Amino acid sequence: MVTERQHEILNLIVEIFTKTHEPVGSKALQESIASSSATIRNEMAALEKKGLLEKAHTSSGRMPSVEGFKYFVEHSLTFDSLAEEDVYQVVRRFDREFFRLDDIFQTAATILSDLTACTVAVLDVEPSQQKLTAFDIVVLSQHAALAVMTLDESKTLTRQFAIPKNFLRGDLMEVRTLVRERLLGKSVLDIHYKLRTEIPQIIQRHFVTTDNVLQLFEHIFSDLFTEDVVTAGKIRLLDFADIRAYQFFDFPQKVALEMRSNLAEDEMQSVKVADSREQSLSSLTVVTTKFLIPYRGFGLLSVIGPINVDYNRMMSLINLVNRVLMMKLTDFYRYLSSNHYEVH
Repeated sequence: MVTERQHEILNLIVEIFTKTHEPVGSKALQESIASSSATIRNEMAALEKKGLLEKAHTSSGRMPSVEGFKYFVEHSLTFDSLAEEDVYQVVRRFDREFFRLDDIFQTAATILSDLTACTVAVLDVEPSQQKLTAFDIVVLSQHAALAVMTLDESKTLTRQFAIPKNFLRGDLMEVRTLVRERLLGKSVLDIHYKLRTEIPQIIQRHFVTTDNVLQLFEHIFSDLFTEDVVTAGKIRLLDFADIRAYQFFDFPQKVALEMRSNLAEDEMQSVKVADSREQSLSSLTVVTTKFLIPYRGFGLLSVIGPINVDYNRMMSLINLVNRVLMMKLTDFYRYLSSNHYEVH
């Protein structure tokens, strides 16, 4: 059991160490702890025995262990250490007009990465929960066309394809009609199911030659089932992690899966200190938080950094960016759903 004085000493050591990255001695604590240097040293020794502090090899001072950081996060983490300059930086860099959803995500990721010196990843609403709200096909040439899809009335995906050689005149429009009748308004999860059950049967009835038609459907909709991960500061991983963590971010689907596994359905935020399931991140701190995307659901934001990060400042920055991000997303979707003058 950690006593009240030991708790106070551990908090001070974490605070000082995350700012200086130097081992902390008893003298550095005397101004804040109403005890003698000898008493403080005894308490530090007790914390070391509990596994919450460890000795530095080149100094008589001590620094938090991994367990010490975990204890701090669980028992002492606060969100009131945000400097006025940080607030100004976040608000100023968000103060512009956004034309794409991913641009808002990228701005949030870049701001957090710059202010925390960590790596940041952002995810949209889980793909399976999104709905196909618009679909069209644009003919580009005699042999090529472009499928244009809109998810949740806000996110547009395009997929270029070669028009099958055996297509008759009007077959492309038949594909468009079939999609609009059978798949429009359906969730991505439903579309995935229908492509394997209902659509093959319908193709048999609607097309004289069915070769490659199902493959065309698979090609057009393949991007719906993958996640786009918006990242910033990937190169920073090389400052506090080994090459495996850097290489892990070359695989967006693995990154997305790891981010989603960090939070239970009813959780809004988690802080994992050297506790990630992914081996390449197991010696790092990973903070994952949900943020509201109006009218659609929740996105995810993860900050990956060293164990000795300044937790109070980082958590305050995450929560600040989260709030400003939600405001920008609210404005973005309010604009999309409002009436505009018709442009001729």
